[in-house]
This record gives sequence, structure tokens and C-alpha cells, in this order.
Amino acid sequence: MPIHVVTYGGIAVHGLTVNGGAHTLNINGNRVTIDAIDSDDVLMNVQRPGEGQGNVHVPTLPDHDRGRGWRRLGCAAPGVLAYGVDSDKVVILPRGGVDWMAVLPDGRALADLCIPGTHESAALSGGFISECQSVDIKQQLVDGVRFFDIRLKLVNGELKIYHGVQPQNSTLQQQVTWIEEFLRQHPRETVIASIKQENADEERFPEAVEEMLKRSGMWRFDEPLPTHGQCRGRAQFFSRFGKKHGEQFPNGQGIKPLRWPNSVQNGFVEQVHGIDFRVQDWYDTDNIPDKAAACIAHLEPTLSPRGLGSDSNHPYSLTFLSAGRLNSPPAYMASGTGAGAVSKTIAVTTSLFAANKRAGDEGGVNARVGAWLLQNAFQGRRPRATLMLDFYRDTGGPEGGMAELIASLNYINLNE
Repeated sequence: MPIHVVTYGGIAVHGLTVNGGAHTLNINGNRVTIDAIDSDDVLMNVQRPGEGQGNVHVPTLPDHDRGRGWRRLGCAAPGVLAYGVDSDKVVILPRGGVDWMAVLPDGRALADLCIPGTHESAALSGGFISECQSVDIKQQLVDGVRFFDIRLKLVNGELKIYHGVQPQNSTLQQQVTWIEEFLRQHPRETVIASIKQENADEERFPEAVEEMLKRSGMWRFDEPLPTHGQCRGRAQFFSRFGKKHGEQFPNGQGIKPLRWPNSVQNGFVEQVHGIDFRVQDWYDTDNIPDKAAACIAHLEPTLSPRGLGSDSNHPYSLTFLSAGRLNSPPAYMASGTGAGAVSKTIAVTTSLFAANKRAGDEGGVNARVGAWLLQNAFQGRRPRATLMLDFYRDTGGPEGGMAELIASLNYINLNE
């Protein structure tokens, strides 16, 4: 069975060896066929336009990667990501890096981008049931994350980060500072920040949020869903709380779905200024295959190109890959093994908290959705959605992990 390679973003394959011997290239457009099998050791020399050449290594396929269905490949070519898919496919994508949004058309709707986001973006402490991320928002921005889910309580006049009842030893001021500093340094990027109130009875909460965000002039409060160009160099406000009186947020409350049903397996649709806003946020489950299947079903309708513009033909899809229960905490659901990178010292003391639990070779929700993303990437398709993850760095390679993969998919049908 030959190995089939697809490249995007003008990346060229210049030569290859199989088991150390030179091999003839069979090139057809952006696709390359290699006369090799999965027990062979393949080395491809590739080059992204404007960058130097480097090798992509496709080693013999280990059994655990065969079960999962994909793997990140070693790549020495600057600005290139490579993934093995099943036993006979390779997907090679441009690595967008910290400025991955810069190449995207101004007229493309935010709804039509493939955006990596994080659930409970600032939940870094409180034990395995409360922690959802391994790095802070400052690092997430560098990794390519562009949608943030920030949960707050107003405590003695200060907006503090919480995950439910668990304080996170940080403030909204800190998160806003990181976001604004990043946008000043990367003015062609866009950030979307969802703010949710964790103590709904606090009268001054909306006013305190508004005062914090309006100081810099960098936040967009307009309510209609925007194009990317309307948001470059700015943070788009996304509101998950209501106003207490009419004088608050006179310039709009940003993107604001009026209802958010709790943990609906099949998701829900809400109208936002005449545009469908589709949400999959089924979090109350400990079943990894069912959760992954629900996410994939939510993403399937977003695979078709829509062109430019931002109207009713450009629904926004927000897909939460996150889930968890006490016996299957967020790190287990995300990565599929034990307690992931979180609170291992505590978790290993009792099997109640999934210390030794495994989801099988297919992995957690992140890996299963990653397999689906790469299968579609091989066929020239990508979702038009925002994917909200826990522990994105634990799957898909070093550093940016799943965030890098999701961002790089925007190079597929870049000029649709």
C-alpha cells in the first residue's frame, strides 16, 4: 500500500529517501505518492515558500499510534507542521505561529475561521476537578489560542477569576493586560473573550466589567457578528451575563446569545442578530467516545466553504470539547489517561479520581477530534468553527499541541 502525502500553503516536496535509499517522487499538484509501506522509514525534504528546506521524518508506525489514527511527525523544515494519518497518509501544513491570523482575508467572517479556544481559560489551580489548563492566557496567546472563556466573581470590588466556587488566584485585570499587550505587539491578530459571571446576584458585576474593558479602547462591543477585518488588533467582547439596568453597556454587550441551556448533548442554536449561533457544550458526561462523537456531529455541517461576508449564510459554531465528572475529571476527558498533567500527586492516591483510568489507544476527546480533523484535512476540508479545549498541550505534539493544529487548518481553502 503506497503512502499518500498532501501539502498546503505552497509547501513543496523536493526529494525523499525510503529506508536510506533515494526514491523517485510521484507528484500531482499538492499530492505526492510514495511507493512505501508503514514499516518503512521515510524521509521527505520539504520547503515552505520563503523559508529554508528541511526534512519530515515518517518513521515506522508504532502500534499505539496505529490505534489512535494519527501522530505528529518530526519536522526540521522552518514554518512547517506534519502529521501522519492512519498508516498510509501524511498531511503537511504551514505553521502559522504567533501571527497565524495575519494571512487571513479581512472579509472573512469570524464564524468562518477555524479558531483554537480554551474552556475555563484561567483555571490553573484547585486540584484535578477544577484545573482545566496547564499554562496561563499569556502563553496560550503565544501558542495560537484566540478564544478565551473567562469566569469571574466580583469580590470586595475586584473582579477575580473563579471556576465555580474555586478561586484561581488571579484577576480579570491580569488577563486583560496580557490580551491587550499581545494585540499591541501583533496588530493583525484578533482575540475573542467570553466573560461569564459566577455569582449572578452581584448588582455591580456588569458595570465593573464594562469599566475594566473600555479603558484602553481596544475592545469591540458591537453586537452583530463581525468579519475578521473589523476585529484586527482588537478584542471582541462576548457576554454570558445580563445587564442590571439600561445604562450599562451603551455601545452594546458584544456577542451575546440570549439563552444558554445547560449541558445539552445535541447542542443548541440561538439567533444573534439574525445569524444562527450554534453551541455544543455538553459537559456533564464521563463517556469519551460519546462526547467526541457529539463534537464531531456538531462540526460536520461546517465543512463546506461559504465565501466572504458575515450574514445569515455564515452561522457561528462554538464547539466545546471539554467535559468532566468527579470520577472522570477534565484532564482525563481531554487526554484519555490518568490525571493528565494535573494534580498527579493527589490523583494517584485513589482510583476514585481516574488515576489509573485509560480510554484506550484512540485517546481522549482531543485526540479523537484531532483524528477527524486530519482525515478531513487530507480530503481538503476544514471546519468553520471555534473549538474549545481543555489541556490542548497534552495532545498533538510539543508546545502548541492541538492549538497549532487547529490554527494551521486555516491554510486549507485559504482563498475560498
